[in-house]
Amino acid sequence: MRIATTVVFFLFVSISSALAQSQSDPRSLSYYFSDVEMHVDTMVYSWKKNSQIIQNRRQLPFAYDEENEVAEFYLRFSQVGDSNNLRLAPSKDYELIDSLLVYPGYARFKVRFRGLTESNFLKFTFEVSTDTSAYQLTELPLFPYTQTYVEIYPSADEVFIGEEVSFDITTNNASNIVYDNRWTSGLPINYRMDKQGSQLVMSIVPRNLGYQRVSIPLLVRKPILTPEGFSYHLQPLEYTFQVKSGRLVFLQIDRQEITPPDDNTVPIEILIDNNRNLELGKTYRVENQEAQGGPLIAELYTKSRLTTNKILCLMRLYGNHRKSEGYLYIKDGDEAKFVTNVDITPKTDIKTIYVQREGKDWQAGNAVYPGETVSIKLEGQGLHKGNFFFQGADNLLLDSLIRNENMAVFRIKVPETTSSTKIEIFNHRENTGKYLTVTEYQKARKFDFMKLDFGNEQMQLDEINKPIYYEGTITDLVLAFDRSKIDRPGDLNGKQYLKIDVKVSNKQGNLLEIYKFDQVGICPAENSPRFGHYSQTDCQAENINFNNYLSRKTYDLDEWSKIEIDISHVNEKYPGQQVSKKRIIIYLKRNHTFDVDVSFPGGLLILKAGSEDFANFGGISFAMIAQFSFYQEGRIAKVKPYKLGAGFIAINAFNFSEAAQANRDVGLVVMGSLYPISSTNKLTFPLYVGFGYLMKEGTLFSLVGPGIRVQF
Repeated sequence: MRIATTVVFFLFVSISSALAQSQSDPRSLSYYFSDVEMHVDTMVYSWKKNSQIIQNRRQLPFAYDEENEVAEFYLRFSQVGDSNNLRLAPSKDYELIDSLLVYPGYARFKVRFRGLTESNFLKFTFEVSTDTSAYQLTELPLFPYTQTYVEIYPSADEVFIGEEVSFDITTNNASNIVYDNRWTSGLPINYRMDKQGSQLVMSIVPRNLGYQRVSIPLLVRKPILTPEGFSYHLQPLEYTFQVKSGRLVFLQIDRQEITPPDDNTVPIEILIDNNRNLELGKTYRVENQEAQGGPLIAELYTKSRLTTNKILCLMRLYGNHRKSEGYLYIKDGDEAKFVTNVDITPKTDIKTIYVQREGKDWQAGNAVYPGETVSIKLEGQGLHKGNFFFQGADNLLLDSLIRNENMAVFRIKVPETTSSTKIEIFNHRENTGKYLTVTEYQKARKFDFMKLDFGNEQMQLDEINKPIYYEGTITDLVLAFDRSKIDRPGDLNGKQYLKIDVKVSNKQGNLLEIYKFDQVGICPAENSPRFGHYSQTDCQAENINFNNYLSRKTYDLDEWSKIEIDISHVNEKYPGQQVSKKRIIIYLKRNHTFDVDVSFPGGLLILKAGSEDFANFGGISFAMIAQFSFYQEGRIAKVKPYKLGAGFIAINAFNFSEAAQANRDVGLVVMGSLYPISSTNKLTFPLYVGFGYLMKEGTLFSLVGPGIRVQF
């Protein structure tokens, strides 16, 4: 098709191209370029050979099939334009996919057009500079055209008076068709064209009997090429229908749809087709069935005939009706005289509001949150007639594909900084009385806005994932809040309600104290877009220093005491949400401890200075030692099986025989002891090693031996 079109085009423009010669205007395209070639698919279009005067302007016509057609251009330099100083100005009508490259004698670039059918005044603008001149602008005007066809294939040739029939229009480029969705009037067959999604649809309503031919003129946005030249007119759509009538005469009402007034006794003025059998000054029943006993839909009072071959009538409405449900019958008593059809639909009324958030189902309710984008579904009656607007929100999208009489779907964005607590819903600039409630966020935020402050060290709560072994004295234990992290633009969470439990135990695991904070409210800081809308009445103003609430202060706790802090969001404040929980365990870690130990070494081997033999083997001694114990690394309150210390030892203190008097002595000693690994035994037998100074004999000595230790 493209090749045939191009052949016709070349035949048409050959004469005009020969007559219209380019002038040597220093700013014209020909001044800088001897020729411009445009390559589209397999076709080549030359400015020198194919350009012509179109709409009082020289342009380069080219045929396209795709909306985003790709084209390659070659710019042949004239002598004056042979320069590397060449730039292509950007435009929203195309995108450059191969950069403009300059070669000796020519330049080349490739572009992808954007929506050729919708583009108007398409052109390329170049900035050109020679060695002797500054940059000047020159333009390459383009004139796209495309072959567009339109056909109709009705499902049946027979139609009936007053019956609306619709069928699809077949075309290769629906966006190129200019259509009017208004009904024609006064024709044997009235028609209109409309677009449903991407599909063009034709609707007809016959008015005259017999074979009637409908002829619909068609205009296009981008022209087609004919032997006579470019044309914006397609061949009219023509089709012949056989129009038949039923047993009853169809009378057309001047309205397509009627809305009953609030008071059904108030009549509505309408115009209906004139008929000699329709009597003036008479009231007719309007029912939805031809048989007797049908429900009363309306009463029709014929008032006067008009010069337009219409009758002015007063209609009182008592029921609803839709064209799709069938015809309306105008009856004199119980006898049907005429048939008509019109939509009688109730006044627009919103019954229920639904909200849908991303990834969730529809939920009944009208609560929305600042900054969020949601879908709103209105359910009620007569909604297809409404023109709804959400006051104070950004109306993003109306999903017209699912909008009908009972349902309408919208997409809105609530501004983060909205100051209103309600978003009123308007219909045709009238308040419907329905609204969306702007509710402040109350989402359980992760614990990144809290820190545990030990005085000289801080830890962020959400980064604590194991017990804390703190070696120093905790002078103050403070739970600090970084309120600026709770709310940020695009990430609103609202007030945070926390429950905090504190337990203090000693190293044996005995519970010393419990303190509970049932509810602590933390408000976002002033950087929050919603700061001015949060009530400050139940907000915790300061950080929490646990020493202000505990009777056992952290700085008075013994070694290896344990502090447990359980923090969670208050469940009742976050219904249906996954709340955060955190347990923090703090141990007052020590590497060693110091105490005074009393033990009974026995069977000591004592080696005195200057002596070669051990003495005093087998006696029971008494020792009082100030010693250090050392804790095992990585274990809680577990000491290593040895101790080091210094003190006094009474050698043979429990030997009262006269023979042992000579061996009794008191010494100053530095001694280490090795204990059994088990620490649960009350009676243990340690091994002692040490050295010291005997006070009585005045000599140094060393010792080794077992002993007895009793633990209470």
